Order: sequence, then C-alpha cells, then structure tokens
Amino acid sequence: MDRKRTVWLLIVVLVLVGGLLLMLRGGWEPTPDGPRASAAVAAKPTPARAGTHLSPKPESPHAATALPSRLVPATYAEAPAESRGSFEGLVISATTGEGVSSAELTFAGPGGATSTRTEASGRFRFVPPTAGTWLLAVVTAQGYLPFGPEWGQSPIRFTAVPGQRISDIVLALTPEVELLGRVEDPDGQPVPGAQVRVLTGRGGESVLFPTSDHFTSDARGEFRFRAPEGASVEARHPAYSSARAEVTPSAVLARRLVLKLSKRESDPGAPHGESLAGRVVDGSGTAVPQALVSVSSAASAWPRRYGDELGYETLTDAEGRFILEGLEPGTYDVTARSMGLAPDELRDVTAGRKDLVLTLATGTKLVGTVRDTATGKPLPSFTLAVFTKRGPLQRDVFTQHSFINAQGRYEVAGVPTGSYVLQAAASGYAPSEANVEVPQGASGPVTTDLSLARGAKMAGRVVEEGSGLPLERARISVEGVGTGEGALSLRYDALTDARGDFTLDGLPPGELSLFVSADGHHSRVLSGITVRGDTAPPLTIELRKTDEGEEPQIELVGIGAVLAPREDALVLGEVAPGGGAAEAGLVTGDSIVHIDGRPVVEMGFANAVQRIRGPEGSRLVLGVRKASATGTGGSATPVVDIPVTRRRLLR
Repeated sequence: MDRKRTVWLLIVVLVLVGGLLLMLRGGWEPTPDGPRASAAVAAKPTPARAGTHLSPKPESPHAATALPSRLVPATYAEAPAESRGSFEGLVISATTGEGVSSAELTFAGPGGATSTRTEASGRFRFVPPTAGTWLLAVVTAQGYLPFGPEWGQSPIRFTAVPGQRISDIVLALTPEVELLGRVEDPDGQPVPGAQVRVLTGRGGESVLFPTSDHFTSDARGEFRFRAPEGASVEARHPAYSSARAEVTPSAVLARRLVLKLSKRESDPGAPHGESLAGRVVDGSGTAVPQALVSVSSAASAWPRRYGDELGYETLTDAEGRFILEGLEPGTYDVTARSMGLAPDELRDVTAGRKDLVLTLATGTKLVGTVRDTATGKPLPSFTLAVFTKRGPLQRDVFTQHSFINAQGRYEVAGVPTGSYVLQAAASGYAPSEANVEVPQGASGPVTTDLSLARGAKMAGRVVEEGSGLPLERARISVEGVGTGEGALSLRYDALTDARGDFTLDGLPPGELSLFVSADGHHSRVLSGITVRGDTAPPLTIELRKTDEGEEPQIELVGIGAVLAPREDALVLGEVAPGGGAAEAGLVTGDSIVHIDGRPVVEMGFANAVQRIRGPEGSRLVLGVRKASATGTGGSATPVVDIPVTRRRLLR
C-alpha cells in the first residue's frame, strides 16, 4: 500500500443519551517532548510528529492516536435471537450533532470485512458474521473527513457476544472545512510561488484515503486547502525564512489562515549532513522488516529543537536496516515500532551514529475491567489511555483505545517493562487512573481494574457582550479536566441551544478552564472555575462581536508562556511579548519550580497550569531557576522568587 501523508480526520465514538453531546478531547496533546500547555490559555502549541522527506507515519498499536472519544454510557440488553451479537447506533456530525445519511461503516474481524450504511436519520445496525472482536476499520460520508487507518490497526474495538445487543453507539465525523490561506512577506505583501504543506502527524488515520496536502500560493499569495482544527500549515519560499501557523478554532470560524514569512537570516535550504542509521531486531536478534522508525529532537533538549520540528520517519528494509539522512547536528530520540511487538526507544542519540540497534520484545498484556463505582457494574463503553511515566511531572502517551464491550473488559498487548499510568474515561464520569508496574521478565498478563464515579454537572449560557443576545451553536470546551496530560485528558465540548444554554456533565472536582467560541465573535478562555460536589455554579459567558472585516481572536488571561514538564519543574518555551512572564524578565529555558511557595511536583502538571492562570491583574510568585545562571537551568541552579502579574492577551 502506498503510504502517503494525509489530512488529519476526527472520528469519535460515543453513546448518545437524551441528546447529550460531550467530547473527550486532549486538553494538551502528547508530543515527542511530552505534554505542553500555555499558561495563558490551555492552547496546544504542540507540533505534531510526522515524516518530512521520508515515509509518513502509519498507525501502530502503540502510537498516540489523535482520536478524541465521545462516550456516554452505552446500553446493552440480552437478546437471545442475536446469535452473533449486534450493535446499533448513529453517525452524526461532530459540530452539529445532526445525523449523517448514507455513511458507510466497514468492520474488520474474525470473519473478514463487512460493511453497513446509515439510514437517512444517520442510524445504523451492524450484525457481525461471527462473534468476537471487530475493529471499526473505515467510516466514510460525503462532505466529511474519512476514517481509514492502516488496515487492521484501528484503535476502536467492538466485542460481539452471542445473545447480547449493544445500542446507542454514536460515531461522530468531522465535516470537511475549506479555508483560504494567504502567504505574506514581513511587510504584509502577498508572496506568490510559496510552497505550502499541511502538517498533522496523523496521516495514519486516513491512510486509505489520501488527500492533497501540498499547495503553491498564487499571484495573490493565496491557496485553498482543507484541514481540521489543530493542524499546522507550513509555508516556504527561497527568499524568506519559513512560517508555520496552527488551524485554531478562530481560523476555522473565519475560514482564513495567514502565514507571515520572516526575513531570511541564513539559507533555509542549506542541507544538513548528518545521518542516523542502524537495525531493528526482535528478542532473538532476528531482523524486523517494515518496522516504523521515528526520529525527533531529543525531549531532554526542549525548548531547543533539532532538525525538522515534526521529526522524521522511515521503514526498515528486509534486513531490518534503516537510515535517515540530512539531519541537523544535535541530539535525537529514536523509536522503533512493529505490530504485535513492544516498541523500543533510544534517547539522546547524537546525530552521526550508524550503529543503532533497537530491540522489539514480545512484551506483556495489560488487562482489566472498568466499572461504575456506585453500582459495580461494568461500563460497556469507555476509552483507555496508557502513559509511560517519565518523571514526577512528565508522562508520554503509549497508546489509546476505545472499547465497546458489554463486560467492560480491555486488553492492551505488547507492553514492555516499565512504569505506566492507566487512565479510563467515560462521559458522565470523572476520569480514573491507576499506576501499573510491568516487571522485568513478566510472562503473564498484568491485571488492573478501574472504577469510575459520576462527575459534576455544569450549566451556563453564552451571550453577546453588550446586547445580551443569546448565541446559538456557541462551542464550550472544558480544558484541564483530570490530569490534563496526554491524549485522554478530558476536554468536554458542548454546543449552545437557541437560548444560548449549554450543559456539561462528568466533571471531576477541582479547577478547570473553559474555551468558548462562536461564529462572528472573538473567543475567550475563562480560568479559575472551581467544581465542588455534584453541581458546578451556573455561568453566563459574554463574547465580543467582531467588527466587519475583523479577524476573530482569542482573549485570554495568564502569564503568557508555553510550558512543558521536565523532572521537577515546568520549563518555559515560547514567551509572549506583552505577557506577565515577559514583563518579569522570564525567558525561554527558565524553569518554574514553585508557585506561591508550593512545589509544582506536588500539584502535578495540569493543576500547576491551572494555578498559574487567574484573574487579570492578579499576581503570583514563581520560584524560578534561571537558565542564564548556569546556562542550563539544572537542578543545582538556585531558585529565585519572581513576582509575575497575569495579563490579558489576544492571539
């Protein structure tokens, strides 16, 4: 199969109850460097990983899936007439909740492949040819981004049991969005002939449906493209340094994205001469052909990045050998994966090495059951994420799967020795997690059961600032729910009704932030919202209307810095001009160790970020290890208390 880079899609699995529409989305998405967040907004300034001049990334059983999951408790019933089990549900639009007619769903399982289509209402019924586990292999519908990962590698699993019917399953497809892009020079003038590409790092999820992702700007500097929210778009021109922009919610609403090139300080096309080469073998030393080898800038070097920001990928040959050429001198992390085997990773590899050996072992299985805490009954629909523990603050996503299973069972194979965190999530429930150790030489499955308790409800209304008019179809996204780390940190989404009202369910206790957007209005991020008990206080949220011709922006309050967890601190990446961090003299590479005297390791990454946010004009004291003190900001560097004022920013 020709593996081409493709546009990112979103397909999400949920069970619909009473019209409730909730989305489990990554508040911070996992990256090669681990999770990051903006302390001014729970934004995702996280470049995705993808190949550049090499083979793009096929989905693997342990790759970080980009799938958010819409899950509310599925219903199942004993159905003796269903000799092979059955599934019933609905395909909807992820943005409107309306049913999608004539969507085709293909399942792959022990009986081969079989398909079904939705009715005019979007409803479908799937009766598998045989009982057992079936993967949701393909979903397509006209006008929507398709779902079609590498065959046999879907992270969505349906388990069919004779005499059982699972109902109220909902698959939500993301509509295709066409945007107008414009490439400009430093003076805002159009740049024709610029080479543009869409960068998502998630092409493995639509590998069966390649989509155009390379463009050239016309005489007006413009190009038209399709991309989902969260994608990155890069523009290059020989006369300038390259530019990259994210397809933000505001860009989606405006249907417009501007890439502004900067003056060229050096030759951006100058070739790099380093390479990395080696071999991938299994536990017996036998070559592993067609293993996916991924190379990215070393996580330990962040915020310094080496090579292409998106990393590099290639496949091993018949002898298990690989080579990546044209790398910038520096240090890199190298990972190898192959279906059915536990991955291997080499960290802090110096460019130029030709003797790398990555060994893919058999690994073990993680198994268990996810239950309702109050009733003890298994949950028939949930999502499970497995994170590798890198330190007291940092977790890297190992894998994520959605399970539709009346017994509430999960199974994750090919897990190597190490320390992990399992996080289970289902809509209407607060997420739950457990620490798991896979010991050296483990021969049998490692069993871990999890239970989920019902979360709190939040209701509110979105209105226009000044007029007080209700805003219909405004989008409310909850950020920072749960740990806030990885692909399964909860970010529930809701759409307002005709009165501007919305309801969110399943929120855990603690502080959270809301991202609120509406067509024709500036977006806002509200932080410091406290959830206690079963019901959160109702909110009224005002959005400012955009003037004619005005581009929508995001209004946020914070210190204005991008953060990433490293050992016992939060390291600053980008520092926004005009923000509190810049005012206080904080720079890229500084490390936040304390917040108002409390160590960040006690808070955890998500809680620390929430603590940094707050009302405009309020102050906090950050205990900082200055990078300039030693050149590294290491643990031996003295901690200095620095007062920082939270500022209102637009982006």
